[in-house]
Amino acid sequence: MSSFPASLASAFPALRLSSGSWFGLGRPAGRVGAVLLTAVLVAACQPQAAEDADTSAASPRVVWVEPATKVAGYDVTFSGTVRARSDAPSAFRVGGKISERLVDVGDRVSAGQRIASLDEEDLRAGLRAREAEERAAQAQARRTAEDRTRIAALQSKGHVSQSALDQAVAADDAAAAALKAASEQRILAENQLAYATLRADRDGVVTAVTAEPGEVVAAGQGIVRIAGDAEREVEVAIPEAQVAGLEEAGASVTLWASPDRRYQARLRELSPVADAAARTFTARFAIDDPTADARLGMTATVHLQQAAPEGEVAVPLTAVWYSGEAANVWRAEPGAEQVTAVPVTVRRIEAERAVVTGLSAGEHVVSLGVHRIDPGLTLKAVLRQSRGPVQVGALR
Repeated sequence: MSSFPASLASAFPALRLSSGSWFGLGRPAGRVGAVLLTAVLVAACQPQAAEDADTSAASPRVVWVEPATKVAGYDVTFSGTVRARSDAPSAFRVGGKISERLVDVGDRVSAGQRIASLDEEDLRAGLRAREAEERAAQAQARRTAEDRTRIAALQSKGHVSQSALDQAVAADDAAAAALKAASEQRILAENQLAYATLRADRDGVVTAVTAEPGEVVAAGQGIVRIAGDAEREVEVAIPEAQVAGLEEAGASVTLWASPDRRYQARLRELSPVADAAARTFTARFAIDDPTADARLGMTATVHLQQAAPEGEVAVPLTAVWYSGEAANVWRAEPGAEQVTAVPVTVRRIEAERAVVTGLSAGEHVVSLGVHRIDPGLTLKAVLRQSRGPVQVGALR
């Protein structure tokens, strides 16, 4: 600055020299003048700064808005294990000592094939005893029947009393009932002898052996486990948040060993009670038309395609804000100057969006800076264009 304003010259005449210079009073006076000059210049600049601040404050804040989109559905995957639908243990129906076992783990068996057998000596002795009891009951029944016929003839001629006939009739009926009981006991002994031979009740493969020849086993104690060939299933654990709508979801299965091939599947069984430790529900998905690739114990992945429930829309994850425990979004159409708080219900959270109810598809919501907005604040809503890939670093 080569000259000082006239208004300031009149206010500070002592600072001006006769030659027109402002800093000729000597070194101490020049320092004082420099300080005063600096203060004056700062004061002169303040009104202009205030005017700029007022101008910026008058400009409305710009916020981005994005439309809520309808949720078309979502896919979820669960890891599981290939199981056989029928994998029950096979056991003898009577107890005894195992004399032989004819299969080992991995052997394939057919329905009706002999698997193991018990020592039959005691069972055959029991059958012979029941047959002898039946023969004795038959002889007794014949004798009482003959007595009844003879006494009935004598009573008709008046040679015996009616009470004697009644006793003969009762004895005959008791002998007939004893014969029937002896016959049933003989049939039971025959069945027990047949039970000494254990046979496969289905086509399948032996997955476990739990008893050895020479071992004494009780009735019902498992000897081998046979996995049936009829159907293969995948057993998975479903979190409680995913159980709703599981029956309506489309299901398919891929094997870890052959991920390029996909099998159609269907939900066959869902546990009604959650696991006490994991709090998950066990589900079994039957594989349609399985091949030899689906071996027991393989790792499999169940893919579920679930349709979105009616009324669900997706908004940016940054659009949701909370008042206490209540979720809300700011609704504003492009070009609007005011926003409206709309309560919503958050159904689930995904990677970059929140699925909510309480909005309609197409309504616009503020997507950024939602915690710095008040209902009465004057804004300018601008439609945010589709976002491209995130760029890291400075732009050139």
